[in-house]
Amino acid sequence: MNADGTLWDKKMLFNDMPSAGQHPNRTMDFGPDGKLYISIGTLCNDCKESDREAASLVQVDPVTWKRTIFASGLRNMIGFDWHPQTKDLWGIDNGGDAKGDDWPPEELNLIKEGKNYGYPFAYGKREVDRTREDPAGDSKEKLVENTEPSTMEFQAHMAPIGYQFFPAGSTFSGDALINWHGSWNRSRPVGFKVQRIKYSNGKPIGAEDFLTGFLKGKTRFGRPAGIAIAPNGTVYISDDANGVLYSIKQNK
Repeated sequence: MNADGTLWDKKMLFNDMPSAGQHPNRTMDFGPDGKLYISIGTLCNDCKESDREAASLVQVDPVTWKRTIFASGLRNMIGFDWHPQTKDLWGIDNGGDAKGDDWPPEELNLIKEGKNYGYPFAYGKREVDRTREDPAGDSKEKLVENTEPSTMEFQAHMAPIGYQFFPAGSTFSGDALINWHGSWNRSRPVGFKVQRIKYSNGKPIGAEDFLTGFLKGKTRFGRPAGIAIAPNGTVYISDDANGVLYSIKQNK
């Protein structure tokens, strides 16, 4: 991008990512290490993937544009961000559908390089999915023993999308916001709100409502999607049901 906002000619960096399938979202962001990170969702609701990059977070070297799998077993981690103080990477993963109103949970994970987070054989804190067949040459229970448990779990089907930390120097620095896009697959709707995830010493300790009013009974008025937080703490929330952008500012 030029200084005046105009763009140079675009250039193809790579075009061999997994098929979009059921989850075509490709969230990407540059980490504190300067590498590019791209989240790739599972290709269907409950797949045992043949493409190793599906249901993963990949790391891209911006010099060579070579991709490597950073973490796997992540069903559809649309929202992820780095804690402003610890620089740890945290991501919010969507659980599967058609397994009941209250399972599997949505989960918040501390994302570590080389780790597997259980999908499609487990959710949450190594909760084995009994509907799955065993992997070749092993049992689900044995395989799950070597996966990473979630740090925090939430009500199933709330559909997390945006996840963003308040920047250093802002009022809530070190806490995060999460956008619950809302359920389409539950007998009683849940989600449709924004919550603040409180952190202490770099670890999540609880959640509280930050922006509500999108759901009254079974009537839905909007669906929070993306989050951006300005250096001064102003929060921007997109609503992809109404095509609007909300600005939330702290009273002085």
